[in-house]
Amino acid sequence: MFYKILKLHFLTGIHIGNGMLTDGEFVIHADTIFSALCLEAMHLPDGIKKLVEKCKNGSIRFSDGLPYIEDRYYIPKPYMAFDVKDDGNSIKKKAFKKLKYIPLNKLDVYEEGKLDAVAEVDLFKNLGKYEMRSNAMVGRGEDAEPYHVGVYHFGEKNGLYLCASFATKEDENYFSMLLNAVGLVGIGGKRSGGFGKFQVEMLECPAEFLNRLNNSNYKKYISLSISLPKEQEMEIACQNASYLLVKRSGFVYSDTYSPNFQKKKTLYYFAAGSCFENMYEGDIYDVSCQGKHSVYRYGLPFFLGVSS
Repeated sequence: MFYKILKLHFLTGIHIGNGMLTDGEFVIHADTIFSALCLEAMHLPDGIKKLVEKCKNGSIRFSDGLPYIEDRYYIPKPYMAFDVKDDGNSIKKKAFKKLKYIPLNKLDVYEEGKLDAVAEVDLFKNLGKYEMRSNAMVGRGEDAEPYHVGVYHFGEKNGLYLCASFATKEDENYFSMLLNAVGLVGIGGKRSGGFGKFQVEMLECPAEFLNRLNNSNYKKYISLSISLPKEQEMEIACQNASYLLVKRSGFVYSDTYSPNFQKKKTLYYFAAGSCFENMYEGDIYDVSCQGKHSVYRYGLPFFLGVSS
């Protein structure tokens, strides 16, 4: 198993909703990335079966799409308790609460409660900017009906990255081919409007990642992707765990599944950054509901050691 960093350089704004058209999130969850990969894999002779099998057997694994600012890689703030050296400063306390992502190279400082949260919050503002874009829907013989779309624009040297693991070079090439195809058509919502297009840059995984990946010497681990243990793994995964749950639902976008839009089964996942003592395998789940074929949702963790 070896690891790579895949930087996504966005050529356009991106629309990642969270239930509202006006939302403008900037992080792309792993299950959304997997769905986009499936749409491209459908055009290949093996269809999505090959992708599903490679992910399920561990040949390919990947994180959420997480922020980077120039050469600083950010990870989700771990859901773990520690003493903050704030000297009673309420501004520092508020800054720590506001932090959602921290630089990987400052994880040790964060765990010691010594991170300058105020400075990090200010620096993270450079990632990009949110825009509310106004559009109009025009029906035949009807007046234009305005609507608004939330769009996020990354700074020139900023964007999202995936940390991915591969069993073989062939697995790496296969994943890279699919991800580059996704970049051409776009990811997220409102792709027909030109949103979500990106170019992929493949890089070696830095030592600051490698030292914490695939390492059983840590007492606690966070997942860099949203994930869901198998039913038989749930009890042991939750022992002494600190986590946040996120609702994952949505509609099936497939002409062959149903003549009408159909909703996927709703699942509740552990959020990226959730902290565990016991690692688990997770799975890829069938979330179809009475359609003509299976619909898969990615639920595999990508663990990083955070406490030794």
